[in-house]
Amino acid sequence: MNIVTQEQLLLKAQEQFDALKESILGHLEKQTRIDRVERNLFADLLSLGLTLLKVFVAGAGTGNEGMQVSQGDRTLQRSDQPRERWYRSIFGKLSIRRWVYARGAKKKAEHIPTDARLGLPRDEYSYVLEDWLQRLCVNEPFAEGIDGLSSILGVEPSVQTAEEMSRRMAEHAEAFRTQQPAPPTTAAETIVVATADGTGVPMRRADRSKTPHPQTDGRSGATRRAYIGAVYSIEPFVRGPQDVLDELFRDEVSTRRPRPQGKRLWAEMAAAGEGNLISGSDRVFVELAIDVKTRDPDALKTLICLMDGERKLWDLQQGWLRRAVEILDFFHAMERIRDVSKVIQPQDRSRREVWVTDQTRDLLNGKVETVIRRWRGLQRQAEKAKSWTSASLETVSSAIRYFTNNRHRMCYDEYLSRGYPIGSGVAEGACRNLVKDRLDCTGMHWRLAGARAMLKTRALYLNGEWDEFVEFRIRREQQCLYQNAA
Repeated sequence: MNIVTQEQLLLKAQEQFDALKESILGHLEKQTRIDRVERNLFADLLSLGLTLLKVFVAGAGTGNEGMQVSQGDRTLQRSDQPRERWYRSIFGKLSIRRWVYARGAKKKAEHIPTDARLGLPRDEYSYVLEDWLQRLCVNEPFAEGIDGLSSILGVEPSVQTAEEMSRRMAEHAEAFRTQQPAPPTTAAETIVVATADGTGVPMRRADRSKTPHPQTDGRSGATRRAYIGAVYSIEPFVRGPQDVLDELFRDEVSTRRPRPQGKRLWAEMAAAGEGNLISGSDRVFVELAIDVKTRDPDALKTLICLMDGERKLWDLQQGWLRRAVEILDFFHAMERIRDVSKVIQPQDRSRREVWVTDQTRDLLNGKVETVIRRWRGLQRQAEKAKSWTSASLETVSSAIRYFTNNRHRMCYDEYLSRGYPIGSGVAEGACRNLVKDRLDCTGMHWRLAGARAMLKTRALYLNGEWDEFVEFRIRREQQCLYQNAA
């Protein structure tokens, strides 16, 4: 019966191909516009692809291995008739009828030869369809990804199905990451940089954080904190304070600036049971430590931890990356300078820019103590004269505390002379690109499991590891289903 079915399907495929040739000749005769030919041809090729896929499935047989089979110490009985399952491919939906073996008539199937022979996935949707759909969904909302795929293939899974696919794929993300080798590097890249940052993800009410974050003024809100980590290698880039000032205020970007190499991102959120399980920030630092160890197992390179002033992250750095040179992101320091400048020079913008340049120059020359003393003096004068509002006083006080708490991480003259990076643009960009651009769009509210899954798969996509990850996930599932990596 299978041989006949194959022959019938092959004849059908030949008829479809012949019809394609006739269609092309007809379009030539009618002088049809090429885009219309292209659309018609693609639809016909999808139909032909479905027929050829059915030929392949028919060639795998129905998996009849007799009335009984032995599996270790078990004897499995064949089903009373072939069982049907559906397979949704990029070409369309097809039915697969095959024998299944179980310990009894109403028991779960434990051996399905045809499924193993074909390497079928756990669920209806093909690995290729899953790959293509999730490749879209890591970049845009699920509904839009589905619409995009549907407009091309005519396949339209539900949003719930797409979300389930994302969660299933993400289950393999950590295992994939731990087996990844270190990215290639050169002898000139003697610096390894680890950086981390956090940002809020809008959540559904049941999954919102109950623990307030300092950036929310001590109030819990409609978000949960996501933490992003990145590790990369880079060559030293020696500069002086004036070089940085020229880049900041004169747009004279150096053409010699080395680019980060082998950048890898990772993102996490606290698991369910907040307070009982490891937090998102803890998870990120575990991953950072593993990545650093993989890149520099003998600790021969200079390790730099470059972050903003969030105390929680620096505490974790002490636990996981203690040997690192600690550097406060210079651009976060500049944000504080600009905040204070609006208090010192509220009206005259040109004088304000001069003041900002002066404070920035002092920081770059390693004079953070000078800046702190200057600001304290200005604050005392304003308090005596009662010339500032309470909000202005708090702005300056907050900036002074920030610099005081982080002054040992603000030796920028020393960092520049040694060629160290002083800006955490990689982490800032990752917060925006990895998290905000996908998880914080208008109207979005995530469940925790879905948000964590998206963070993991999107990070792998942005790392350029998607194809490797998809193959790893397939092989891992095949090993689980059939005890072999198809």
